[in-house]
Amino acid sequence: MGSTILRKNGADVTLFSMDDKERATDVSGLPVMPWRKTRVHARFDRAVATLWSTVDVVNHSSRFASRYYLVQNFETDFYPFGDPRRILANATYNSLDRLKYITISRWCQGWLAERFRKEAAYAPNGIDLALFARKARDFSGRIRVLVEGNSEDHYKNVDESFVITNQLDPSRFEVWYLSYQGAPKRWYRVDRFLHKVPHHSVAAAYQSCHLLVKSSLLESFSYPPLEMMATGGIAIVAANAGNAEYLRDRENCLLYQAGKPEQAVGLIHEICGDATLRERIIASGLATAAARDWGVLEHDIRKLYDV
Repeated sequence: MGSTILRKNGADVTLFSMDDKERATDVSGLPVMPWRKTRVHARFDRAVATLWSTVDVVNHSSRFASRYYLVQNFETDFYPFGDPRRILANATYNSLDRLKYITISRWCQGWLAERFRKEAAYAPNGIDLALFARKARDFSGRIRVLVEGNSEDHYKNVDESFVITNQLDPSRFEVWYLSYQGAPKRWYRVDRFLHKVPHHSVAAAYQSCHLLVKSSLLESFSYPPLEMMATGGIAIVAANAGNAEYLRDRENCLLYQAGKPEQAVGLIHEICGDATLRERIIASGLATAAARDWGVLEHDIRKLYDV
């Protein structure tokens, strides 16, 4: 949800967190204040809930004139069956309050309409190409493979990424693991672990690797493949309904079927040995990222919030 006394794009913006941690700023440089510990005396023109657990605050605080719910995923499936949070998350997709629904993917837009009869405006996700600049790779030597994701989240399916990379010849392939939360499990073969990397330094991790292996089962919009594309690398990705938003098999990425790690291993060997395929995927990936630059999307997104 939002909070500050900082002006951004001509408006006062504030970011509130729903935990009690004191944090100086978020990745965009905006101060972050804990909602439950902050006395709020201001009135806000707009409030945006960005996780199911923030919807109740947005709905029932009298300090917000207009209320929005940015649906970023089917968060019900963040939790295993039997967890009561599934019911609580699901209920937010059918709010009877004056919420305006916005979502970041066509997949989310579809199930909100079909299952919950909610019409959601579409705000495409973008990338800051000033941060994620292209860097040429040399595929003639040892190949560096990046795995990204929280090993503790079942839907991120990080275990499968390491089932894949563990099969690669260590003399030919080096494996880096990037995770903000979650540590490598004992059976993961990891040459370098990148933990809690600041946002402004994440691009360097992508630029340093040739390939990304991403095995998530549930994504509304998967950023890591786009970030790898923007830097001129290649993504090998488990196909799911969410990442179909922008991934095109053998055009801007290589897709494999989740649960079949041997397919991904074969694709890694294929892309390393086929320069023509590499060049096509890299060029198309760069074009995909360029079309998603925030500078291209910003005007239309701001209109969704009447800004």
